[in-house]
Amino acid sequence: MTDGAGPARGGGGGSLEAVSAQLAGISAQNEQLRAQVASGRLKIDPEAAEKAAQAYEKAQHRLNRLQRNVVALERVAGLGEYATGIQLAKKFQDKAINPEVGATGLLTRLSDELGKKAELFRRAAEEYRNTDESIAADLSRGEQR
Repeated sequence: MTDGAGPARGGGGGSLEAVSAQLAGISAQNEQLRAQVASGRLKIDPEAAEKAAQAYEKAQHRLNRLQRNVVALERVAGLGEYATGIQLAKKFQDKAINPEVGATGLLTRLSDELGKKAELFRRAAEEYRNTDESIAADLSRGEQR
């Protein structure tokens, strides 16, 4: 999960259901952040926002590399030709590539959420800069009168 200050870090749990639940929490955090940015309530130093955006993008790139490795789990060999071996291989395949609850699907959704968060921080920085420039222009006009 996150500590509110940066990208999600690994830390136990491990089941795909737990990861899915954590992903729902990250999505909810993004919605809260989006609402704060849209309302102008989020005040953030533009440089700090850019650093946060870069950190989320870096995490997103790492996830994309990891996702390519997970695809290799699609084909599990050596479990035999008996029905139980075939069923077990199918379970591994489902856990790897199922688009809804498999590792690949979860990693894709998490990567998307990290990208959204990076964009939200950039938008917050831009809104802050625009507000700052507007106030400076208003003050400048007031001094000229």
